[in-house]
Amino acid sequence: MVPVDFLKVPNLEEAIKSRAYYKLGDCIANLVYSMAKAKVALALHGRLDIEGTPKVSARILKDAIAKANVKAGANISKRGGAHEIADVAEAILAYGWVNEIVELEECAELIATPVIAKKPVKLHDEWESFAEGFSDVLAKILMQS
Repeated sequence: MVPVDFLKVPNLEEAIKSRAYYKLGDCIANLVYSMAKAKVALALHGRLDIEGTPKVSARILKDAIAKANVKAGANISKRGGAHEIADVAEAILAYGWVNEIVELEECAELIATPVIAKKPVKLHDEWESFAEGFSDVLAKILMQS
């Protein structure tokens, strides 16, 4: 159980409009990204070594929103720059966690799975795999909201 009832908003649309949810979601996105990177490092290299920045890029989240829209049959706005779209993705993550649709460990597992499966060599391919994983998390939240 997530003891954050005071953070709940009436619906996903309200969460997407909330700067507080953007901020909370930013923290959650970076945490689960770091957890996923650790899972990938252990699975592919046998060691806990998180290379690169532990902060998920706006581009990964922007691509994830587009993929999640297709998977969930949703129409979350894709207007604005990468940072504005990333804010929306982060708000959705926060909403999903606050409303117990997803747990942090589950998010990390969903995000890491495509990366581990594809074993990307190039950075571009790694980012695409992480976007795929984030889209799985976002689609789950969208379908259950």
